[in-house]
Amino acid sequence: MQQKVLIVDDDAGIRDTLSDLVRLLGYSTYTAENGLKAMELFDDGPYLCVFTDIMMPKMTGLELIKEVKARDVSTPVVVITGYASVEMAIDAMKYGASDFISKPFKMKQIEFILKKVEREKKLLQENKRFSEELTLHRLIDHLSGQLEKSVEEISTLHAISDKITRLKGIKDLVNTMVDVTGEILDTADVCFYLLDRATGKFIDLDSGNIAELNRGIMEGNIVRDRVPGSFDSQDLEILFPLMIEDRLFGALRVVSSKGIDSSKEAKLSYLLQRIVERMENVVLYEGLYENILSTLDSMAKILDARDPHTSRHSTRVTELSMRIGKALGLSDEDLDVLKVSASLHDIGKVGVPDKILLKKGKLTLEEMDIIKKHPDIGFDILSSIIPMKKDAEIIRHHHERYDGKGYPMGLKGEDIPFLSRIITLADAFDAMTSDRPYRKALPYSVALQEIKRCRGTQFDPGIVDMFIRKVITPKI
Repeated sequence: MQQKVLIVDDDAGIRDTLSDLVRLLGYSTYTAENGLKAMELFDDGPYLCVFTDIMMPKMTGLELIKEVKARDVSTPVVVITGYASVEMAIDAMKYGASDFISKPFKMKQIEFILKKVEREKKLLQENKRFSEELTLHRLIDHLSGQLEKSVEEISTLHAISDKITRLKGIKDLVNTMVDVTGEILDTADVCFYLLDRATGKFIDLDSGNIAELNRGIMEGNIVRDRVPGSFDSQDLEILFPLMIEDRLFGALRVVSSKGIDSSKEAKLSYLLQRIVERMENVVLYEGLYENILSTLDSMAKILDARDPHTSRHSTRVTELSMRIGKALGLSDEDLDVLKVSASLHDIGKVGVPDKILLKKGKLTLEEMDIIKKHPDIGFDILSSIIPMKKDAEIIRHHHERYDGKGYPMGLKGEDIPFLSRIITLADAFDAMTSDRPYRKALPYSVALQEIKRCRGTQFDPGIVDMFIRKVITPKI
């Protein structure tokens, strides 16, 4: 007979989605739109567990947890949340919640939690029978200890989840997975091996060496065996599969003389589950980001092509900005942002009419006002793209002046984003040393004198000094 799961949420879409996923795992489900309705259904139990939202009308999730525990302390309650804060988790734990599940839902995450609550419910039922034989004082001590242990465990799991969520690259995620595993199993030897799908071999990312691992891992199951070639040793080798989109990505190898107890193995399973979720998001994010950059880069090239006098201007400004950034010792992350921002610094000129942008004579005041709108236009184009909010802000201010007389906002000195100040200098130098409709390109020496003259007024003095000392002077 299928075990029953009760799902409570005032959002019908969330109820239906979670219900469908739970049924696919072999359980029957009942749903309720609020706590009062849930308690009516609860009397038709028993239920394996209850999934509940916190913020609901008529009866909050915390109140529902209290009611459920008052009727049957052995029924685990799992909190549904889109914001897996440790404060909310601890509050829910104090009321008797067993765990939390964050949106969007993942099948493996749900399966992991349901297996966990099955074990927990069995333990609670045993504790209930045991508690009936204890004095009231001993019962309180026991439950307090269980609560402290549960709070500690949920805090640990949240810390793992929070640390993983902050990571952006696949390599960082792999390194963190190895490090955190080592912290959980303090005496174990831990290593991650990437599966080369072309050859079917496992590769150590640090050394590049090929490892011969138990082929049972290819089925996606945890493999436990004695360390190969160590028949006299008690060391055990445990291989944990890392599955992405139901395909084996690699194997986490743990060698321990003590083995791994169920509590630590549960933490490792939670760690791998979070790592996989983050990797899937990173792969999706990087793919979308690359598509966005490709489209915007094409727009920038089209913009350059509108005017033969500014052809490849964005490319040259980017190259010069990167040379300045490296001379200033910027971090890899800042260099990446600088490269994107410099390459798209004039993207807002798509909103400037050709008759103004390509005019050979002097611009009127009205025409200059239109030209001066291009940083804001560029900001408007990019700021709606979540991964490019920082780039948008830098592009918006690349025509500010160090003395506060620039545009569009008249920012001054340190108030101007540092990367914007780099692009300002690179943009001006390339403009001076390139042919324009109204004049020929200036010699480098003349342009350099102009840069020196405007040190501290138009340009950041520190960037100018580094530009002269390490970027331009050796090239003249």
